[in-house]
Amino acid sequence: MTDCLIDGKPGHLIPADDRGLLYGDHLFETIAFHRGSAPLWSWHWQRLAKSCAILGYGEPDESTVRSECASLCPVQGSAVIRLTVTRGSGGRAYFPPEQAVARRIVQKRAWPDDLEVQRTAGLVMTTSPVRLATGSVVAGLKHGNRLEQVLAARACAAANADEALLFDHQGRLVEAIASCIVVELNGAALTPPAGRGVDGVGLAWLRSQHAVDIEEAELDMDDIRTASGLMVINSVAGIRPASSLDGRQLNPSARCRLWQQLWNERLS
Repeated sequence: MTDCLIDGKPGHLIPADDRGLLYGDHLFETIAFHRGSAPLWSWHWQRLAKSCAILGYGEPDESTVRSECASLCPVQGSAVIRLTVTRGSGGRAYFPPEQAVARRIVQKRAWPDDLEVQRTAGLVMTTSPVRLATGSVVAGLKHGNRLEQVLAARACAAANADEALLFDHQGRLVEAIASCIVVELNGAALTPPAGRGVDGVGLAWLRSQHAVDIEEAELDMDDIRTASGLMVINSVAGIRPASSLDGRQLNPSARCRLWQQLWNERLS
C-alpha cells in the first residue's frame, strides 16, 4: 500500500519550485484515523478552509481529499495522516501567482506506539529557551513556517524532556511544541487566549463538550510555578498530563483523568 499521494497520485517527488518548499507557503493538518474514519475530520476541515481563505488559496474539494486520506488508512487499526496544501508553483519570488493552483500532499504515518504510556504516566516537560513571535497576521493558522518549533524541539531533546512550554517575548505562555496547553491553577482550568498560538483542533473539540469548563487567561511564568497541574492536548495524542516541569513533580488530576475518559469514549 502506498503511503503518499501528491494531487491524488502515488509518489514522493515535489517540484523544486513549489512555494511550500521555497517559502513555507503551505498549510497542514495532522489527522487521527481509526478504522478508516477520522472522528475530528469536520474540525480539521473547518480550520483548513478558514486558513485557505485567509492565505488566498483555492480550497480543495473536501470529498476528494477525504477519500484520498481514507485510502491510505488501514480498515482496522489506527494511522496518522498529514494533509499538506501548498500554493503550488509559480509567481515571482515572494509575489505569488494571481491564479494559484494549490497542490495537495497526503502522507500516512504509523500510529505512535508510546501514546498510552504518555497518557498514563505523563510527560517530562521543560521550559523552552526559545521565545515565539506573536501578533502575526497568520496567528492561529497551522501554516508551514515552523522553524521556532524546530529549534524548540532541538532544545527539548537536549534537555532530555518529552515536551516544552513556549512563551512569547513578553513572557506570556503560548503553547507547547506540538500541542495546546491547559494549566490547572487555583481550581480552574486555563488556556492562553485564542490566536496566541495555533488554534488547536483537539482543544476546540474538548471545550465544546458538555461540563468541560476551560477559560482563556493570560498566563506567565509565575502562574506556571504555582500551577497544580499541566495538560498538553492535540488531536492525535489526545490529553497527556505533565509528570514534571523543570524538575518539579506534578500529578495528573481527577479532572485530567475524567477528560481522558471522555476523549477515549467519544474519539478513540
